[in-house]
Amino acid sequence: MLKFASILIGEDPAYTAAFQPASKRKIILLASCLLLPVCLWFINGFLLVRQVIQGSVAAALATASIAAMVIFLIERSVIMSRGNKVITAFRFMLGLVIALLGSISMDQVVFEDDISNRVASYRTAYTAQEATRVDSSYRARIEAQQQLVSAKDKLWQEALAAASAEADGTAGSGIAKVGRIARLKLQLAGDFEKAYRTEADKLETLKQECATLARAAQDSARQDFKGSALLLRLKAMHELIRADGVMLFVYLLFTAAFFCFEFIVVVIKAYSEKSIDEKLEEAKEQLILFRAHKILENTSLSFDPQLQDSRVQNAQAAINQFSGGHGRLL
Repeated sequence: MLKFASILIGEDPAYTAAFQPASKRKIILLASCLLLPVCLWFINGFLLVRQVIQGSVAAALATASIAAMVIFLIERSVIMSRGNKVITAFRFMLGLVIALLGSISMDQVVFEDDISNRVASYRTAYTAQEATRVDSSYRARIEAQQQLVSAKDKLWQEALAAASAEADGTAGSGIAKVGRIARLKLQLAGDFEKAYRTEADKLETLKQECATLARAAQDSARQDFKGSALLLRLKAMHELIRADGVMLFVYLLFTAAFFCFEFIVVVIKAYSEKSIDEKLEEAKEQLILFRAHKILENTSLSFDPQLQDSRVQNAQAAINQFSGGHGRLL
C-alpha cells in the first residue's frame, strides 16, 4: 500500500520505505485524498456523457478517462508543490475552480430526472412558439379571405331572398309566379353561390396549408430542440431550485458534499501537520543551502598563496624575532 501511495503522489518508494510510521500514514492519507476526486470525476464524466448528453459508451469512457487523468495530474501537482503565498493562493483558487466544476457537473447527474422534466416544458413551449409563428404569418391572409367569403355569402343570400320574393309575389313585380324575372334572379343567385363556393374553397385551402406548415414547424422544432444541451440544463436546474425551497436545500447539501470531496486535497495539503520526515527534509535543505552560501562566501575572499605557505610564515616569524618585530620578509 505504501509503495502504491508513494508512486501516486510522486515519491520514490525506496526512499519512503525508511520513513517513520507517522510519515507513512500521511503518505497513504494524501494518496487516498488524491484518489477521491479522481474517482468522482471518472464516474461523473461517464454518467454526464452517457445519461445527460446521451453519448455512446466509448465516448463516455474516453471522456471519463481524460477527465480523471487531468484531475489526477492537477491534484498531484497540488500535493507536490511547495512555495510562497502566491503559489499557495493560486493552489487554493485552482482547487476552488475544480471543486465548483465538479459539483455542478455532478448535480446534473444527480438531478437528471428533475431537470429533464423542466427541459420537456421548454420543448413544449418551443414547439408551440414555432406553430404560433406560422399561424401569425397566415393570420392576415386568412382574415382577408374570411372577409371576402363573408361578403360573397351576403351577396348570395341577398340574391336568394330577392328571387324568393319575386317568386312568391312579395316583392319585385308583385306577381306570385316563377316567371322570367324570378328565373333571372335565381340565375343571379346561382352565380353568387358559385363565387361564394370558390372563395370558401380558397379559404379552406389556405387554412389547411397553414395547419400543414404549423405541424411541419412543430415536428422540425422537436427534432432541432437539443434537450441535452448543458447550458440549457443548467438554466433548468437553477429555475427549479429558485422555485422550490426544499429542492434548494437538497441541492445545496449535495453541492456542499461534492465540493468538500473535490477540495479535500488542498485542505489536507495546506493545513495538515508536517511529519517528522518532512521536517528533516526541510532541515537538510536548509543545511545544504547554508553550506552552499558558505562556499560562495569563501570563494569571494582574496587568496594569497604565499601567505598561506607554512614555510613563509615560519621565516617571517624568525625575522620578527631577530628584528624586534619590525622586519618583514614580504
